[in-house]
Amino acid sequence: MMRTSTHSRPTRRQAGFSLLEVLIATLVLSAGLLGLAGLQIAGMKTTHNSYQMQQATWLVHDLLERMRVNRAGAYAGNYNGTLDGATACGTVPTCAVATACTSAETANIDLFQVRCGTGTVGGVRNDLMGASLTVTCVGGVCRNGVNINVVWSERNSSSKVGNNTEQSNINLNAVL
Repeated sequence: MMRTSTHSRPTRRQAGFSLLEVLIATLVLSAGLLGLAGLQIAGMKTTHNSYQMQQATWLVHDLLERMRVNRAGAYAGNYNGTLDGATACGTVPTCAVATACTSAETANIDLFQVRCGTGTVGGVRNDLMGASLTVTCVGGVCRNGVNINVVWSERNSSSKVGNNTEQSNINLNAVL
């Protein structure tokens, strides 16, 4: 006589992922991709801020070299004042006599080029967000040296709504 079992259980094999496992994997993947997107944005802000710092440094040194070339204009205080990057550029200053500019005319041309650049490139107005550049003589006498200060708005990672910039500056004291 053959024994037969009344309880026959079919063997179950795992046929694939359950829906819960797929949802959890999707959630983990989504969180990782959001983290990568956040890192990309932070990296882009840092790169832009570093670019602006480099441009500000270049503009300060460019103006200082222009002042050293035109020492008479620098000693006379023709470079003193504030260059506001928000001011419209208008027409390029020229010399009264095309072959010989005075030191004051050279200073005006230099300041215009530092503020507005040449064409649509360069200058405080085109390279720095909300910038201003100020030149003052040390102790009121330019022969003692000059102080060049550039202030501009820099993007930050602040989470405050409506406040996504902070001020940065470069301050250079130099003897002509």
